[in-house]
Amino acid sequence: MGYRAPFPVVLQQVEYAKLYFHLEIDTYFDLPLLGLLQLRRELMQAMKSLSVDDDISQLKQLLQPDLSSDPVVLRQVQKPAPALVISPDISCHGLIEPKQQLVLPVLFIGSGVRGIVPFISLLQQLEKQGLYHGSGTFKLVNIDVEDGSGSTSLFWSVGTPLSDLTPPVNNLAWWLERQSPLSDHVDFEVMSPIRALHRGKPLFETHFSDIFPLILRRVSALVSAHAGIDLIDDPGYFFDLASQVKSIEKPLNWKDWRVLKSQRSTQKLGGLMGTLDLEGMALEELWWLLHLGRLFNIGKGAAYGAGQYRMNYS
Repeated sequence: MGYRAPFPVVLQQVEYAKLYFHLEIDTYFDLPLLGLLQLRRELMQAMKSLSVDDDISQLKQLLQPDLSSDPVVLRQVQKPAPALVISPDISCHGLIEPKQQLVLPVLFIGSGVRGIVPFISLLQQLEKQGLYHGSGTFKLVNIDVEDGSGSTSLFWSVGTPLSDLTPPVNNLAWWLERQSPLSDHVDFEVMSPIRALHRGKPLFETHFSDIFPLILRRVSALVSAHAGIDLIDDPGYFFDLASQVKSIEKPLNWKDWRVLKSQRSTQKLGGLMGTLDLEGMALEELWWLLHLGRLFNIGKGAAYGAGQYRMNYS
């Protein structure tokens, strides 16, 4: 197994549930490259279309959480991120055929676990609207759930009352126990655009020293906002470790993602993609933070699939 640095024991208190939503497509539609990263727009529209009889308070807390009433948390997290992480398969694009199934993995973190049933209702509303700009109507046919061992089983299928659902809840300490320690040589592959700013301007080229603060901020903020846990006592310690990691290949570079059009102008949207070849003994100490960053995604839009990365190592 190799050396694995200890992680904070308070992660035993951070609950999560990971579900896999199976969507069966109704009609042909053309899904652009990275089109599923725009699900936020579609979900917000679907929420507006929910019946007035639906209780959407938990749904709003899931997708648009209020500011914390805890002054300590409020200092750390000025604008809470959604209490879920959607990680669509970014290789899925092109012509999608009827009866084809798309699987949508969604992680519900901390207080977000209470929003699972409202989120299922939201997806059932989205069925009629479609996945992308009015196209891609579908049926939610079943949902799988991941248990503490990483195995999946059927959680819900068409016809099962939502009121009967009780998802198995795991904690992040269990999840980390299943992850392998990192070696001193890791390929850090960014699979969907990392959207990041430096002094108010987009980062067009970056190294690990620029990426690591995004990971630390994302992990600590999500755990603080939705589990009430102060995870990092000394950020400087981890920044010092990150400064010891060397990028021995070319940095991540900007890739255009889509064009945002308005009546007056057009604006290209994109982010950082590519692979960093990382080297250094400090990676062994940072392993748990890097794995949690992989679970949560990083950068702007991380809750809806931007900033997905994986780590390849032997």
